[in-house]
Amino acid sequence: MKNHFGKIEILSIENIPDSNLNGSDSFLELKDKDIRFVHYSDCQQLIIYLPQNGDCYGNLRLIKTIDNTLVEEWPVSDRLNGSIQILWDTLYLNPGEYNIEIELKNSLQKHKINVIKYEENGNHQELILSRDNENHQKESETIIYKDGNGKVLANEDLNIIEKLQLTIASNFSRKIEYEGSFREGTIIYIEGDLKIRFDHEMGGGNCMFYVIIPNEEKWEAETKTLLNKRNDILQFIAETLKREQANSCKFEISSNQITFNYY
Repeated sequence: MKNHFGKIEILSIENIPDSNLNGSDSFLELKDKDIRFVHYSDCQQLIIYLPQNGDCYGNLRLIKTIDNTLVEEWPVSDRLNGSIQILWDTLYLNPGEYNIEIELKNSLQKHKINVIKYEENGNHQELILSRDNENHQKESETIIYKDGNGKVLANEDLNIIEKLQLTIASNFSRKIEYEGSFREGTIIYIEGDLKIRFDHEMGGGNCMFYVIIPNEEKWEAETKTLLNKRNDILQFIAETLKREQANSCKFEISSNQITFNYY
């Protein structure tokens, strides 16, 4: 079986209820934070944290978006790690766009995940999406403020909104990527054009692994990032790593490392 090392991007998530139940049965939704793609140089996994116990689910179907053909189908229980986590080795998947449907047992309720797998050397940022974008583009009218002499004044409200939009977009797009192996490698924090690399190593005893970080004195010089962003970045890294790699551990952020210890 040929391996395909292109990365996978989550495009959208849809939670489809069973109209026949008339709201009599609770349906917990799958959300963005519940799905992660982990990519190393020699392996990759799609990780899905189900909102309900895995025993509640029936089959998972992988469907080609372009022609709606079924690629494969298997019981959710076959890929469960623990009670709610699906671990899916996706190296064998061909590049292309897919829908993943995860159905609940004895119900029409299901989670639908739209993903795209890129060619190995493809541009990860270029989404192959043209879903009626033209129909959704609208020109917004901007209010122009002028003084008594007709000179255009800066629109502070607009400036504030633009800065807020940039901040929201930056926070929404940030993510973690991985290089090397679990034993020893690099964790890459990505936020827009910003990339910060942190080495990590496997620990010993009660320590699963730890991430080496610059202390406050060295932070700006080594990361090219303002010191006032340090705590937020490190907290995001720690929480993401716990969710994706160490859900059986608790983390501790010290001056020079993030440590993941078993409970």
